Amino acid sequence: MKDKYSAAQRSKWLFLSCALLFSSATALAQETSDPSKSNIEILKLHWEKEVRLPRNYDPSSIPTGGAFNDPASRTSAAAPSSSLDAARAATRTQSAAAGGSSAFPDPPARLPIVYVYSMKIKNAGAKLIEGVAWDYVFIDKSSNHELGRHQFLGYEKVEAGKTVTFKSQLRSPPTRVVQAANSRDKHPQFTERAVVQCVLYADDSSWRNHDAPVDACSLLRKNKNLLKQNRRESRTL
Repeated sequence: MKDKYSAAQRSKWLFLSCALLFSSATALAQETSDPSKSNIEILKLHWEKEVRLPRNYDPSSIPTGGAFNDPASRTSAAAPSSSLDAARAATRTQSAAAGGSSAFPDPPARLPIVYVYSMKIKNAGAKLIEGVAWDYVFIDKSSNHELGRHQFLGYEKVEAGKTVTFKSQLRSPPTRVVQAANSRDKHPQFTERAVVQCVLYADDSSWRNHDAPVDACSLLRKNKNLLKQNRRESRTL
């Protein structure tokens, strides 16, 4: 009886061990952190500052009291019958011209500034890439200290051997370092570097940088699903 019980226990533990090994192998197939398997080649990094007009600002709009009067469609008035009528007509024309000097809206006192960050990559692997979590890092050349870091999630389909540029915009400048008033160099000297944290593939597998946050890939995948849901909802409207 004891031998039968022991045999049953051994069979149970053997089954559990096989199940754990299978689940571990599946997890490794879904996400790997081998730094040599990212299969992304960074070709170019770039950032620029842009000044943009507000969305509701339209310099072509001319207020006309709710109606637009086309000068070409106006009918000619009768010719003045006396010199007094002619003087009155000239006065009305001059007043209308003076009032039209402020027809165009005044530009905003301060225009919004945005910073556009971009990374051009090449898919050096065989899998179709659908998303990349990456950081744009600025490092001081002299001290090698990190001056600024901006994190982005980009979604583009990149086939094997193809290139694409991920672009994102922020209101934040590259660094928060303030130059001293007596500094001769007005532009901070820093090194620019891109760090790929996670790569999401079309087969729903992913690669994660061994130094990346543990939730980097899950955040990339979650945001991708939200984008798909929003697109489906917009199509049904």
